[in-house]
Amino acid sequence: MALIDLSLVTKTLIGLLHTRIRAAADWPTGSDADGGALLDANPGPPEQVNADRALSLYLYHVREDAHTKSQDWEVSGDVKLPLQFKPMGLTLYYVMCPRSNMDDVPARTYAEQLIMGLAVKTLHDFPVIDDSTFMLDKNAVQQPVLDAKLRNRKNRLRVSMQPTPYNEAAQFWQAGTQPLRMAAYYEVSAILLEPEVVKSRRTRVSMVGVHPIIRGQPLIEGTRNRLSFMVPGELDARTAECSPAEVSLGETLEVFGADLKGDATVLLLSHTDFAEPLPVDAAWQVRSDGSVLSAKIQDSIVTSGNPQAILPGVYGVTVRTTARRNLPNGTQRDFDSFSNEAAFAITPKVVITTALAGDLSGTITVDGFVPATLANGAIALFAGAEKLQRLPVGPLGPASSSSIRRHQK
Repeated sequence: MALIDLSLVTKTLIGLLHTRIRAAADWPTGSDADGGALLDANPGPPEQVNADRALSLYLYHVREDAHTKSQDWEVSGDVKLPLQFKPMGLTLYYVMCPRSNMDDVPARTYAEQLIMGLAVKTLHDFPVIDDSTFMLDKNAVQQPVLDAKLRNRKNRLRVSMQPTPYNEAAQFWQAGTQPLRMAAYYEVSAILLEPEVVKSRRTRVSMVGVHPIIRGQPLIEGTRNRLSFMVPGELDARTAECSPAEVSLGETLEVFGADLKGDATVLLLSHTDFAEPLPVDAAWQVRSDGSVLSAKIQDSIVTSGNPQAILPGVYGVTVRTTARRNLPNGTQRDFDSFSNEAAFAITPKVVITTALAGDLSGTITVDGFVPATLANGAIALFAGAEKLQRLPVGPLGPASSSSIRRHQK
């Protein structure tokens, strides 16, 4: 994770040095609250640090890291980001110098050398600092090393001592005006300078999963139903198969084909009066074995609590199957597949027929619509190939059945 405030790195190192030096067994006693001698761990330059026991850790140089500079920080292969949207790798260089202002020269010198030894030991013991790095203070209490603003952002600091030759150390001081001082030089790498925030970019793939579905797309080959009827003079009923189906209310529609069953299976009905295909409800008793799907025709479909009336007419039927698969994160996802559409008819059902006056007139009771609400031209009645004439009727019967009187031509 990139950062923009370089002082957070310095605060991390100053906090580590201050805590670990004062927790060392060789650290002298003093007037501090916990009985130890005071230590001024300071980020200022060495000549501006002044105390009996002080340590200067001064950031004197910053360099762009050659390794990160050569990396390609593009979002994807064909998207080029301007420089302000790319993180900048930095290496920080510190000079660490102990200081003491004690009046006694030997005591001052010994104090500086003790501080230097403990400081070098501390940075040697913590070459890598990240979220998992902890230290023990003087009271043996565990504390995180990273500064609070660097934690939980995947920051990782690498601290290494620079092998500066003794004859080159004088170059870090103004020769002739100041005496040569005891110092150590450190490099802190893996610092990424935070870039500008990209306002929009291509969507990243947050999860990869393979979901094999071995069965094919559902396919409807046709619709059918079976009609039972009695032939005059016979004792047993005969059965005929209709395909495409011509099914009445309360009868069973069969849809045949392949792959008509999934982890969830839904039958969809379409009609010119519907804004979109409607899934049938539980009352339709949909059953499927994969090759044949059956449903019991009802007079309505309940969707979102509102019933949609099903009247005689031509309908389309589609099967939707659902394959349910487990995702890598433990959740489930549904994959829907839709079949082709097939046609079938919902027809009125003849309930009772009665013949009167030598078979010249009679009454037919039907279920599925109310004949009295339809004009003469909206109803056609046939006996075999011969068309019959509709006659006026008296009062209507129950709502579930109506009467038509006919006269044979």
